[in-house]
Amino acid sequence: MNRIGSLSLILLPLLVSCGGGGDNSADKSGGDGDGNGAGNGDPAAVVSIAEVGGETTAVEKSGQFAKFQIIRSGGGGSVSVVFALSGNPDAAKGSVSEGDIELHYSDGGRVQGNALTLTENQNSRVIEVRPVLDTLNEVPEVATFTLEAGTGYTLGTSTSIGVSVIDAANKYENRKVFLGTFFPQDGVATSATGSASFVMQGDNDAGQMNYTFSNLTSVQVDQHIHLTDGPILKDIEVSGPVSNFPWDLSLENGAPFQTEQELLDAIFDGRVYVNIHTANYPAGEIKAVFAYDSAVSPPTTSVLTPEEVDLDIVRFLNQATFGANPASYAAIRGQITADGSNRMQVYADWIDSQIQQPATEMLPFVEAQQEIFRDATGEAEAGHFIRKDAFWTVATFARDQLRQRIAYALSQILVVSEQNFEVRYAYRGTADYYDTLARHTSLTYRELLEEVSRHSVMGTYLSHLRNEKEDTEAGYYPDENFAREIMQLFSFGLFARNSNGTIKLGPDNLPIQTYDNDVIREMAQVFTGLAFSKTVSDGQMVDNPHFWLDNNIFNGYQYRWTEPLKFFEDRHDTSEKLLFTDNGAQLVVPAGTPADEELDIVLDAIVAHSGTAPYVAQRLIQRLVTSNPSPDYIERVARAFGESGDMTAVVKAILLDEEARNPTLMRDPHFGKFKEPVLQLTAMLRLHGAYSSVALGNNAQELPGVGAAFGLAYEHAAQFEAGATLLRLGMMDIGQEALNAPSVFNFYSPDFAPTGALANNSLVAPELQLLTETQVYTAFNTYHKFIRDGAVRNNRFILQNGIIEPALLHVRLNDAEVRAIWNSAPGDEASKAFAVANFLDFYMNAGRLAYLGDASTTLSLVTQALAAADFESSEYFELAAYGSVLLPDFMVQK
Repeated sequence: MNRIGSLSLILLPLLVSCGGGGDNSADKSGGDGDGNGAGNGDPAAVVSIAEVGGETTAVEKSGQFAKFQIIRSGGGGSVSVVFALSGNPDAAKGSVSEGDIELHYSDGGRVQGNALTLTENQNSRVIEVRPVLDTLNEVPEVATFTLEAGTGYTLGTSTSIGVSVIDAANKYENRKVFLGTFFPQDGVATSATGSASFVMQGDNDAGQMNYTFSNLTSVQVDQHIHLTDGPILKDIEVSGPVSNFPWDLSLENGAPFQTEQELLDAIFDGRVYVNIHTANYPAGEIKAVFAYDSAVSPPTTSVLTPEEVDLDIVRFLNQATFGANPASYAAIRGQITADGSNRMQVYADWIDSQIQQPATEMLPFVEAQQEIFRDATGEAEAGHFIRKDAFWTVATFARDQLRQRIAYALSQILVVSEQNFEVRYAYRGTADYYDTLARHTSLTYRELLEEVSRHSVMGTYLSHLRNEKEDTEAGYYPDENFAREIMQLFSFGLFARNSNGTIKLGPDNLPIQTYDNDVIREMAQVFTGLAFSKTVSDGQMVDNPHFWLDNNIFNGYQYRWTEPLKFFEDRHDTSEKLLFTDNGAQLVVPAGTPADEELDIVLDAIVAHSGTAPYVAQRLIQRLVTSNPSPDYIERVARAFGESGDMTAVVKAILLDEEARNPTLMRDPHFGKFKEPVLQLTAMLRLHGAYSSVALGNNAQELPGVGAAFGLAYEHAAQFEAGATLLRLGMMDIGQEALNAPSVFNFYSPDFAPTGALANNSLVAPELQLLTETQVYTAFNTYHKFIRDGAVRNNRFILQNGIIEPALLHVRLNDAEVRAIWNSAPGDEASKAFAVANFLDFYMNAGRLAYLGDASTTLSLVTQALAAADFESSEYFELAAYGSVLLPDFMVQK
């Protein structure tokens, strides 16, 4: 039996849920499930094969069936359809062999021979693939069923389907433990010792390695997984002890095996070891041979206390949304058991539900407000002001919080900025660009990168809009700005990376560069000939035939800014292009390749580049979870990224990883990230229910504590949470503004390490690059003024529009939740104040102060201040809200 990996499952044609087996030597005339004759069939019958509800995997240990079905259209007589069984097209992978499976009809009877029978008037029939339990340790295997031509029927379009068979599901109880002890290698003189383990997952397809050692005679220079008396099986690209190092059992580094089953057999036979190379012993100083020990139980999942489960829910929400609040917490808490044993599944389901939510779009929301905000002369407010304010309403109230949070993270990787005059005034295009980022949370990074490359706003920001091909006689050469940044900032970066994000060094011990100036020049030619695809005529959007159509940012329709750029072939360079090299192979685009096809080739290669997955993985982890993810964390997310960048898989890998979901890491001083100003403010807006008196819905309505409200009558109001109102905050001077970074390098460098303790410990803190004495005090003053007085954008379009009274647009924080906590808490003022302090700590800090036993310091100081305040006065809420955002703990997300 040969092995199958997940990649093979993807590549199998029309792989769906199915299974295989049976006797290939049987009579091709076949027979029905009861052993009767095949019947004459029906010439009108068209038969196909299809999956059954995604049930694609059969499991030996549990006896779980895989299923597929045969479907007929037309005809009604009994028909017997011939099929062939084959294995994995990759001979190195696992293939089902005779005796591994049995085929049964779900409605009774066993499949006989090589034919699947539909009885009279039966239009579909489900076949169960039942695994046969054995004692062998086997790699995942594949059976492929292919329908063949026969008598009495014709074949439909779907004729082939595959099923996998595994030993056991990937659950903790099915893992297998291999142990090893480090000893001197080949008799070298050393006192170094250590221990190692390899924990293999249930389907035998991969596992995680751990080892530790000490007392080497000299500096460690390398480390590998070896075959006894054989070559290297796996290069371990990190130094020192390793924790949860992933090893998928693929054949690489010239392993002397024909199949991955042979590699698995070698592991179980004790013929695989890990060794540590040193300067004194470059061939290896110590090694540990892995031996399977069935008596050792695999490690169990960490058990959380009920308190830790609660805190992890808030941590999850603070990582995945613009801020936790009681409503979002309750929605998840109600689905999780007290011990949290099902919390990972609940989180995964929540992610799926968020991705399935209709996208909250910024562009139509901006457009809906433009007819309202006009001055007394009828002049409309500059659209970029409406767009800026729209961000706060979307971030605070959008139902698809996860999608919007990812869009904001992507906006700091695929940067455009309103610091650029045209980006600022092409406000429809800028809003559409943000919507593009949000939309691709459920698609792929490959698709996103193409839309970004073709977006007019990116075209003007990084200057490949109307970029012409080279003309040496005229002294014209294409602009290289976008060509450089799509490699340096949007994909694989300046230096070659290992799959865990660490930088690869060359023979000179310097980082290996991924491209040079020649590659940039060649890449610039790829993006020549792009210009606006649309324009306006008589108020209607029409095709643009002119390469040199100008930007015209003051055209109110701005169709040219919301539609993708197109190639003008006569302006595009069609010469051969010698581009970057990856894993020893250079990307070469043949001369004469059409522009659209050329772009597809190049973008496919950029996203599939070995450095892109770890680069993007690390950037997104930094934006969502922690500034200093471990190499293992990065590699796990990079594996989910794959070759095309499955964004849903990436988001799940980031948010559900063990490093993200372990609340005990709140004690780790190296874990977490500084909470940038935008996220500080949105956390406050969401927790304290920011509101105006302008509802987004169709009708004026009563809002809690607000009174009569104006109804914006926005047609897409259902995209926002119930009770959502318009938040026109105006200029919030906090030191950061979405889509307004100072340069394409974002607000801060991902590698910024402040001098002192962080730099001394090789830690980065990107967001701290924003932190200056002026920024801190200005932001604190802004928070205080907002909490005390509220906020509104004051201009003549607000004051003179004649539709919405300016007072209705005043944005305030709602004190109802804090006052309800006080009123419902038992005991005296001190007890009530402690309840309020804990409420604020729970949501703003994920309960970190209480969890870390800080009641004697920070938490007690907040409690004392609240207990001494006058609860009946407005200053009480001001003290509670302002005091919580001033805490250093609030500014660090753990």
